[in-house]
Amino acid sequence: MPAQIYRILVWQWLITFSITVVLFVAKRDLALSAFLGGLVCALPNMYFARQIFTKRRIAAAHTLLRFVFVAEFIKMGLAIALLAIVLIKYKEVHPIALFVTYFIAHSCMWVVPLIKPKTSDRTIKQIQ
Repeated sequence: MPAQIYRILVWQWLITFSITVVLFVAKRDLALSAFLGGLVCALPNMYFARQIFTKRRIAAAHTLLRFVFVAEFIKMGLAIALLAIVLIKYKEVHPIALFVTYFIAHSCMWVVPLIKPKTSDRTIKQIQ
């Protein structure tokens, strides 16, 4: 998996855990909703990254493009299914905490690539 994709996934988890810890200290009943919001964001992204970057395929461009579209469709389906499960099964959910954490974790895809990587990230990239 490319170092930048790995960094995005790590940051999504770090943001999720950070928000969860802060809310746990401030108001415990919001913490679980925040954690579930981050989970709904991070798990489908981990699936997508694993599907796209762990399997090396040598194929025609249209085959690769079709594979990426299918993986993205499954990722969106997973996100929708996880969100539905949380909203249906967890009756004490706090939607604001859930969605705010989801969107903050989701924004890592745009913000993390703008952050200059440290030397350890460059070293990982050179090794790969």
